[in-house]
Amino acid sequence: MPADLAGWVPTSGAIGLMLATFWLVYTGKLVPGRIHNEVRTDRDTYRAAAETALKASAEMSSQVSRLVGAVEQLTTTQHETLKLVRSLVPAAPLPPERTAA
Repeated sequence: MPADLAGWVPTSGAIGLMLATFWLVYTGKLVPGRIHNEVRTDRDTYRAAAETALKASAEMSSQVSRLVGAVEQLTTTQHETLKLVRSLVPAAPLPPERTAA
């Protein structure tokens, strides 16, 4: 108990002590145990959810990196295949245009 309250409590009596307790609760300097436990439970729940989300995000980032590598490899392979097909198949002449008579 702070020194400034030590001399004040005996002279004010039970009502003064009740008012001091009310004031401490009202200003947030004294928190009921039930509310304290609720806040701790909420904090632990949100912390666990955040950790799970961070792990999932890291795993997704890893998978995206692997997918990007696979797409780059597929694109390179398709370009090489297209070049090979173009070199094997001669360019066909375009068919004559048909006009309506």
